[in-house]
Amino acid sequence: MAKWLKTIATGIILLAHLLVSGTVAQASDLSVLNQIGKKFTRGAVNFTTGWVEVPKQTYLVARQQGLPGGLVQGAIEGLGMCVARTLAGAYEILTFPLPLPAHYQPMLKPDYVWQSEPAPPRP
Repeated sequence: MAKWLKTIATGIILLAHLLVSGTVAQASDLSVLNQIGKKFTRGAVNFTTGWVEVPKQTYLVARQQGLPGGLVQGAIEGLGMCVARTLAGAYEILTFPLPLPAHYQPMLKPDYVWQSEPAPPRP
């Protein structure tokens, strides 16, 4: 597994070097490079922090339904979100140079586990 981590770290370093190097490119090319970099970074972060969904969902459900509900329903929802966020991160890492989904958009909202979800519109 250490070799796998070294490979990922090398890829991140090479990508960072590519993004910050002084290569001459058109503005649209830089925009695409920025989107590619954001997608890779988002994928790497979500892949490594997907497990944080378990305590996050437990806390959020416990706040709404009380501690017993949070411990049961929140933990179950957290496990589901953990799997979803980790798999989405892996997908974004593997497909970062491709505009999938369209225009390098994130697969999950919020983009990162520590961000709050957008509030629903008021009636």
